[in-house]
Amino acid sequence: MNEYVFYTFEGYTESPSNKECENIQLLGFEYGKDKFDAKRKLVETREWIEELDFDIDEIKAKQLLTEENKKCIKNLVDYLWKDEEKHFEESGCPENHIFNTLKELKVLVE
Repeated sequence: MNEYVFYTFEGYTESPSNKECENIQLLGFEYGKDKFDAKRKLVETREWIEELDFDIDEIKAKQLLTEENKKCIKNLVDYLWKDEEKHFEESGCPENHIFNTLKELKVLVE
């Protein structure tokens, strides 16, 4: 399952000094097989979204990196690390080598 955060540019919030402030409204987090499935679940389980007249078509989504996703990436990095590190060094440490990507992914999942 993938996790998504849902938000909209509709609406505003009020500052501590009671001034209106345009910003992004965070609507919630939801899991789904894709963003459409997760959005359907979001709207079904949070009736207030439609009750408060948020436009469903204006809801935006960003996929989040779940612990399961991180585990899969870590497994891949660990599997490839030694061979790609060796090839990287033997190739003279080129900037476009896949090992550089592995290094970035390793930091991401630590």
